[in-house]
Amino acid sequence: MKKKSGTSMYDDEMLNTILAVFEEMVNILKANQNNDSLFYDSADVKRLLNISDSTLFRIRKSQDIPYVKIGRKIFYPKSFFINTLKK
Repeated sequence: MKKKSGTSMYDDEMLNTILAVFEEMVNILKANQNNDSLFYDSADVKRLLNISDSTLFRIRKSQDIPYVKIGRKIFYPKSFFINTLKK
């Protein structure tokens, strides 16, 4: 792929920064592969609690369970379930 003669140094710096961020993300993901994940996704929680989509939705809306939404995907911290089960 040919570079345009008008390509600025800013574009090259931006590309290098993006590549460095992706490389860091890959390294973190590789390091965490050996460890258990810190979060459950919705399917895991439904299977763990034996509940339906609508029940999980109602629990989430009533703020009885903490969650993080990243894009369209919702994650639930494992620590919440571990601590709740210990009580």
